[in-house]
Amino acid sequence: MTKEQQQTAKDASLRLTNESLAGDIIDVKLFQFAGISIKASPAINRFTGASTIVTLYNPQVNGPGQYTSATIFLESGDATNLEQIQTGWIVHPQLNGDGRTRLYTYWTADGHQKTGCYNSICPGFVQLSSEIPVDYAFPKVSLPQYDSQELQIQIYKDQEYYLQLFSVFVIGLWPDDIFKALRNGSETVRYGGQAHTPAGETVSPPMGNGQFWAGYKRLTCRMRQIMYGVDIDQEVQPDESLVQTHRDRCYCEGNENNARDGYWDYNFLFGGPGNCTDAPPTC
Repeated sequence: MTKEQQQTAKDASLRLTNESLAGDIIDVKLFQFAGISIKASPAINRFTGASTIVTLYNPQVNGPGQYTSATIFLESGDATNLEQIQTGWIVHPQLNGDGRTRLYTYWTADGHQKTGCYNSICPGFVQLSSEIPVDYAFPKVSLPQYDSQELQIQIYKDQEYYLQLFSVFVIGLWPDDIFKALRNGSETVRYGGQAHTPAGETVSPPMGNGQFWAGYKRLTCRMRQIMYGVDIDQEVQPDESLVQTHRDRCYCEGNENNARDGYWDYNFLFGGPGNCTDAPPTC
């Protein structure tokens, strides 16, 4: 990246961090989310990780300040003291200088001063892999009906929080000491699509592959083999009674089920074309 691109990325990261910390990210209209979430309960005191396999697509945003992503989240804290780790794929021209689909990470922590950023723009995420960096541009993406390109992604907690791809590549880690609320595990896990539309813009970006066809897994962006960590080195499939579903003003979520077949297991569909007003989407 040029120095100018790097400064633009830093400015975008700081601005989005401040906007996301303004309140519960699901309820802020600048950030639209469609997917599922599970909160800790007496049966699950804290989550120690999250993983899924998500279809890789390349939806194109409608402006440089917009982004669209497919993401897993670990969260703790409340609207005024939110700590969060995100990872997945993203299309974010202002951050990356192009419209390609890239691996990304994002974290926030709230100590004496709100902190956090994307990838390794600020100190926080520690790159370990010499083969796959955060902000890696995926060379191949899927097309509807030709959905062979997928990303298997996992966050797990040992002493630190680690990011792993395809059960093989440990990409890097978030040191435990940058967090407070997340230090002992997360209170919520989320899976799905997230899109950002800057204030003042009315045309939102597409999410997923830009369409939603209920019941058609090969025509709609999907997540499968969804799991969460309940202890060190122990992942389980979601307790369906604890799953909350989320649709947004522009985007859909649906068809969540657990096939328990070793391929689909717990899975759901999400996405949509965007370009909408406050009217609810047709899902």
